[in-house]
Formats: sequence, structure tokens, C-alpha cells
Amino acid sequence: MLGTGIASAQENVDPDAAPPAVDVAAAIPIKADQNKLATPVREVTLPKIDRTISTDRVTSVVPTRTAAPVANPLVRQAGERLQNTPMQNVVRGNTIQAHVDVPINICGNAIAVLANTEATADCQQHTHRDGTIVTDGAGQALAGNVVAVNHILPVQITGNAIGAGGNAATNTRAEQVSTTGGDITTNGDKGAISGNVVAEHGATPVQITGNGVGAAGIAEANSTADTFASSEGDVLTSGKNSSISGNTVPVALAPLAEVNGNAAGAAGNATTDSVQSGTAYAGGKTDTNGDPATLAGNVVAPALSGPVTVDDNAAAAGGNATAVSETTNESVAGGIIHTFGDGSTASGNIAGAPIALPTSAGGNGASIVGNALTDHANESYSKSGGEAYTVGDHSVLSGNIADVPPATAIDVCGNGATLAGQAAGTCENDVKSITSGYQGTTGTDSVISGNIASTPVATPAEVYGLAATLGGQATGSADEVKEVRSSGTPNTEDDHGTVSSNIVTAPTAAAPQVFAVTAGLVGNTFSDTSNDTTVKAGNNPHATGKKGSVAGNIVQVPTSTPAQVFADGVTLVGNNVTKGDNATDMKAGGDAITTGEKGSIAGNAVSAPVATGTQVLGWSVGGGSNVDAFSTNSLSSVAGGDVNSDGDQGAVSGNLIGAQPAVLPAVPGNTVAAAGITNSDVVTDTKVISGDDSYTSADDASVSGNLIHVPANAVAGVYADAVAVAGNATTVTDKSSYTQAGGEMLTEGSGPLTAREMTVPVEAAANVARIPVEVVGQAVTEGVSDDTQLTGEDAGTLRATQLKGLELPKGVDSLMKANEVPAFHGLDSKLPVNQLPNPADLTSLTGQLPTPALPGVAQERSSLPLNGGTGSITPNVQGLPLAQVLEVAQGLVPAGATGRSLPSLPVTAPALPVPVQLPALPTERSLPALPVDGPASLSGLNLNPTQGLAPKAGERALPQLPLGAPALSMIDPANLFQTVTGSL
Repeated sequence: MLGTGIASAQENVDPDAAPPAVDVAAAIPIKADQNKLATPVREVTLPKIDRTISTDRVTSVVPTRTAAPVANPLVRQAGERLQNTPMQNVVRGNTIQAHVDVPINICGNAIAVLANTEATADCQQHTHRDGTIVTDGAGQALAGNVVAVNHILPVQITGNAIGAGGNAATNTRAEQVSTTGGDITTNGDKGAISGNVVAEHGATPVQITGNGVGAAGIAEANSTADTFASSEGDVLTSGKNSSISGNTVPVALAPLAEVNGNAAGAAGNATTDSVQSGTAYAGGKTDTNGDPATLAGNVVAPALSGPVTVDDNAAAAGGNATAVSETTNESVAGGIIHTFGDGSTASGNIAGAPIALPTSAGGNGASIVGNALTDHANESYSKSGGEAYTVGDHSVLSGNIADVPPATAIDVCGNGATLAGQAAGTCENDVKSITSGYQGTTGTDSVISGNIASTPVATPAEVYGLAATLGGQATGSADEVKEVRSSGTPNTEDDHGTVSSNIVTAPTAAAPQVFAVTAGLVGNTFSDTSNDTTVKAGNNPHATGKKGSVAGNIVQVPTSTPAQVFADGVTLVGNNVTKGDNATDMKAGGDAITTGEKGSIAGNAVSAPVATGTQVLGWSVGGGSNVDAFSTNSLSSVAGGDVNSDGDQGAVSGNLIGAQPAVLPAVPGNTVAAAGITNSDVVTDTKVISGDDSYTSADDASVSGNLIHVPANAVAGVYADAVAVAGNATTVTDKSSYTQAGGEMLTEGSGPLTAREMTVPVEAAANVARIPVEVVGQAVTEGVSDDTQLTGEDAGTLRATQLKGLELPKGVDSLMKANEVPAFHGLDSKLPVNQLPNPADLTSLTGQLPTPALPGVAQERSSLPLNGGTGSITPNVQGLPLAQVLEVAQGLVPAGATGRSLPSLPVTAPALPVPVQLPALPTERSLPALPVDGPASLSGLNLNPTQGLAPKAGERALPQLPLGAPALSMIDPANLFQTVTGSL
């Protein structure tokens, strides 16, 4: 009692006391109970241990909930002696704190060596250490800075059974709870090199539970184990009106390491039935400030989360192994980041590097001359980082964000492999892996501020539901649901900024996955696997650069590239059945929206999305075997989206440049049989989209609002083909696909080199489909395909293949006299202008004459004016369908017209160029009268379509053109194209 009182008196329990300058402590609380060891000599229960090894005062017995002392007593006493002395001014609230605790729980394990033993246990271990820090460096130099480590590393070894020449059995329930950490609060306002924080919060549990090993013996493990580790804590500081203050480096680590529920039998038997859970939380939110300041309020925030597990696997060599297991894990590291950089220099910037990396190998069975069976269920949630907010208004080099947030998930699950044995792997896998989030900043009235650079990566990489055998039987089965998401929406705004509020982002979504694939050599294999995967990298970038210079620009390079191989079977001598169902939804980037209104080199967007749909599915290949492959597939792979901007009243603003390749290599449902029978049955639906619509405008601007796009669409398919060599090969494939590169484009505006549109579409397609190849065999190919390929605009933009003849610009009549008709350049020499053509030379023009009717009346005017002008006649007439002029003209002349009547063409007009467009008739002058009584035809062309158009009683007679009108006049061809838009 006296000793306890002295110990309590020594502790610093004053909550208002300043923290010690140095606080370093480590502790290893150990708890061991109900562990059994059996030998031929005797069976013993290993000694019970419950104590702590520590740099703190060593205690012989640690209570269930250990409250570790704040610091090493020698260090603490030295710090206490400095308080209220002149030396305290030297410390100035600066603190170094390092706490590392390693709780160890060893319970309910059984080891049998040439003997038998059984362990039964229910054990718990709880530990805690407080790492809260409160200090202050406001208004001081070199004050209130913190370096802290709060790390918890619990180790749990429970419920394991090892039988070596004997029998070992366990029945164990274990729980471990280990916590540390706390908030870190300081301040560097109006200081110099003050209030800065470097802090590590780590929670990294290790769990080895419920495993069974039988080596020439029998091991049976029944286990329930839970571990909880937490080192949470916010980082709160500030650097207002300071220099090199309020900066933070929060490091959050929350990975778990687990080896649970595995069974191994070597010339023996091993059986496990285990349930385990693991939880790890590390870090928290970060809040600081650099408004206004210099080199203040900046944040660098790495974070790592994700369990690494080897659970519920079975291995047998000359023995039997069975593993049944259920695993649940949650891992969270880091959190929201918030800072300011208003009116500052090099302040309020954020650099984030959150990583989510859940990795598991579970539910796999492997055997060599033995039997290995598994039944595994895994549920995992991992998250690193969070949303980020900052402000860079009225500043220089402030409020910028750099984010590198990879999210992935690596799984080897539900696979079976055997050599002269039997193996079955079964797995249910539900995994979420998420990093980062929304990123928001501003850069108003600033220089090199409010910019965002982000490289989101979302990539699950996995192998599951595979079966392979050599002289045995193997089964692989998996049911997977997976979500992998990296980063969120980057959003920045500015007015009057210089090199501010720009976004550069390269989101990458990939999915290298191999599942439901079987292979056998003199054996039987089977797989039944389903996949439901969602992969998303980045989101819709949004920026503004109003009245800015080199501001509000967006560069987006999103890629969506699945690489999936599934539902394929290959066997040489044996039986093989594989069934694979796939539903994959992938998205990289999104709609890019910006503005460069009244800006210089502002609001421009470069978008270069890449989308592919690489899959190999539903193949069956057999030699001397029976192979069946069944698959259903739904894939959506989308990169980028709409791009919108405006450069109104700007200079080199609001321009959109894009390259949008969409590639689909489709190879589903092929089959090959050699002295065997193979079947493939596939239903597949794929959607690959790279980019979408683009819109910009540039009123009263210069070199702005232009669109330049290169959409490229390539589809290649080898599908539904069958090859039979002394065998039977059958494929039934139902395939549909939709590939889109780019979309509609629209720009409008006025000014030099403004609102121009250019697109160069590239499209290619090649398919080898439904081809039977028979070599002393039978090959059957059945199925349908429905494929849509859209490249660029589906309507509106004229391409080279669509340009027929010439389309004269409006107002071209200002270049001609009243009695002139423009000539056409570039005509074939077989069509002379000033002489009649040879009828034999016109045969090649069959089908080019627009015989059905004249084009519709131009939209500018709805009817023929009565008092001068002929603007209502369309200016774009291909060839000269004179045979229909009469019928159309009758509809154009209103009954009882009182205005000037239509003129007539001269009867001795030279031959007209047939395969080109007749230019627009003058819109400012009235047409001369068409001849009424000319010859009916000339060289097979109707030259007198006005018969029957003689004016009725009371109508003004049609005026006459001079009979000696000159030949077709020549005009400058450059003027003919001055308003033609489109692509060549």
C-alpha cells in the first residue's frame, strides 16, 4: 500500500501543466493463458503470464485495462524540473513524444508431439496509453512545435493446433483491444517557426489464430478471435500572421496483418473452423491555417490502410486438410484536411498521398496426393485520406493541391490446384477500397495559386475461381463483389488570377482480373464464378479562369482499361466445365467544365481520354476431352465525358482540344476440339466510350472558342469461330457492342481565328466471326451480333466523303454581274464548259444527278418576294436537274403575282456542268426571265423547263435575258470555300 501511494504521488496528473519537452516510452504488455503442450513424457499447461515489460516502471501484474504511465519517469522528472525555471524559456512549449506499445496475447494454443492434448480458453487483453498533446507557440519564435509518435502494434496468437505424431485440438475465444493516440493541439499564430507538427498515428495489429497443422498427426482448431487497434487523433494548429509556422505532416498507418484459419495436412489431417475480425483506425482530421502568412499552414499527409491476410487456405500432401473460415476487416487511415492560404506566400498548400491496399489470399485449396477443401468468406473495408479544402485567394504560391491517391485490391481467392489428388477452393469476397475525396480550392486575385494536380489510380488486381489439375480433380469457385474508388471531384475557382486555378489530372481505372479459368491434364476441373466489380478513378474536374491570365485551364487524361480473362477452359484428356458471370463498371474522369471569360490563355481544356474493353472469355479448347465454357458478360468502360468552356471576350481562351481513342478487341466464344467435344455458350454486352460532346463559345474574342478533335474508333473481333479436328466443336454466341469516340461539337462566336471547328475522325473495324473450320470433324457456329460504332459527330459536320460539288457562301452574288453565272473549277476535262459534252462521257455520272427534286427552299426566306430579289431559292444545287425545274418553279410562283416575274434563260446557253452544284443565284438582284419557247432538250438535257409558265391575263410579262449571254464566268475558287466547315 505504501509503494502504491508513492507511485501515484510521482505521477503528473495536472491537466493544465505544460507537456514535458521529451516524452519517450515503450511497453510490451504480455498475457499468456491456457496453452497446452503434450509429449510422451507428460501433458503440461504452460505457465500463465500477465505482466508488462516497459521503459516505464515495470509492474509484475498488469490489470485488464492497462493505463501506461505518461512517460519514462527519469525523462518526466527532468522535464518537471525545467518548469517554472529560466530553462523553461529555452523549451518554449516544444515537445517530442514517442509512445510505442506492443501488447501480446497468447492463449488457447495446443501442441501435441507423439501425444494428445486439448486446449480450451476464453481470454481477453485490453491496453491503453493516452498520447494527447496540448502546447502553444503563439507569438513566439521556435515555439510550440511537436514531433509525436503514437503507435500501437498488438499481436494475438490464439486457438492454433499443431499435431506432430499426435492429436491436438483447440476451442478458443479471444479478444484484444489496444488503443493509444489522442489529439495534438498547438498554435503558431504571429510566430516564427512555431506551431509546426510532425505526427505519426499507427495502428498495425497482427493476428495468427485458428490455424491447424497435422504432420503425421491430427490437428483440429475451432477459434473465434477479434482484434481492435486504434491510434486516432486530430492534428490542430495554426500559422496565422506568421512565418514558417502551422505546417503539419500527419502520418496515418492502419494496415492489418493476419494469418488465420489455415489448415495443413502432411501425412496427417488438419481441420479448422474459425471466425475472426480485425479493426484498425489511425489518424484523423487535420486543421491548420496560413492566412496571411509566409510558408505557413501547409500540409503533407501520407496515409496507408488495408488488411494483408492469409486466411482459410488448405494444403495437403499425402493427407487431408479442410478449412472453413469467415473474416471481417476494417481499416481506416487519415481524414479530412482543411487549411487556408489567403493573402499569403507559399502557404495553405496540401500534398496528399493516401494509399488503400487490401490484400488477401483466402479460400484456396492445394494438394499433392491428398485432399484439400476450403470454404471462405471475406469482407473487407479500407479507406485512406479524405476530402481536402484550402483557399489561395490574394496570394502567391498558395492554396495549391497535389494528390496521389492509389486505391487497389489484390486478391487470390477460391482457387483449387492438385497433383494426383483433389482440391477445392471456395470463396465469397466483398471488398471496398477507397482513397481521398473531393478537392476544393480557390485562386482569386492570386499568382500561381489554387491549382490542382491529381493522379487518381483505381486498380483491382486479382486471380480467383481458378481450377488446375494434373492427374486429379480440382474445383475453383468464387463469388466476388468489389468496389475500388480513387479520389473525387477536383474543383477550383478564381477571378483575376495569374497561373491560377488550373487543373491537371490523370485518372486511371484498370482491372487486370483472371477468374473462372480452368486447365487440366489427365484430370477433371470445374469452376463456377461470378464477378461484380466497380472501378472509379477521379470525377468531374471544374475550374474557372474569369478575367485571369493562364488560369482556369484543364488538362485531363483519363484512361479506362479493363484486362479480363474469364470463363475459359483448356483440357487435354479429361472433363472440364467452367461458368463465369461478369458485371464490370469502370469510369475514369468525367465531365470537364471551365470558363475563360475575359481572360488571357484561360478556360482552355485539353481532354485526351482512352477507353478500351479488352476481354478474353468463353473459350473452350480440348484434346481428347470434353470441355464446356459458359459465360455472360456486361462491361462498361468509360473515360472522360463532356467538355464545356467559354472564352467570351477573351484571348486564346475557351479552346477545346481532344483526342478520344476507343478500342474494343472482342474475342468471345471461340472453340477448338481435337479428338474431343467442346462447347462454348456466350452472351456478351460491352460498352466502350471515350469522351463525349464538346461545347464552347467565344463572342468578341481572339483565337478563342476553337474546337480541334481527333476521335478514333477501332473495333477488332475474332469471335464465335469453331475449329474441329476429328472432333465436334460448337459455339453459340450472342454479342452486342457499343463503341463511341468523341461526340457532338458546337462552337459559336465572333473574332479573328475564333469559333472554328475541325475534326479528323478515324474509324476502323475488322471481324473474323462465325467461321467453322472442319478437318475430319464437325464445327457448328451459331449466334448473332449487334454492333454500333460511333465516331465523332453522327450528323452535322461535313467529312471528305460527304463533300459533293461546291457549296457557295452567302453573298457570293456580290462578285458577279447581273448577266453572269459562276464557273466551276476542278471539273473533269471530259466536261467542257464552252462546248457540248460527249454523251458517252456522261455514263460515269450515272446516279450522281439529284433527279428527285430541287433542294428545299432556303431557310432565310420563306417565299419568293414580289418586289425584287430571289433570295428564297436555295444556293446549293448539285448538278442541274432541269427536268424538274418546271414543276418546282410552278410551286414557287404565286398565283396572281404582281411583282417582277421570273426571267428566262437564253435558248442558246452552252452546255452546263452536270455533276457539280449550281451556285446560289443572286439575292440582291432579280432573276432574269427564263425562256418560254426554247427547244425542249439539248444533248439529252431538258433546257426548257418553263413551258407552261407563260403569264396569265393581268400578270406582268417575264423579262428576257440577252440572247448573247457570255459563257459561264469564272470566279476565284478560294472564295468558294471561305465559310465551308467540316473535315477533310
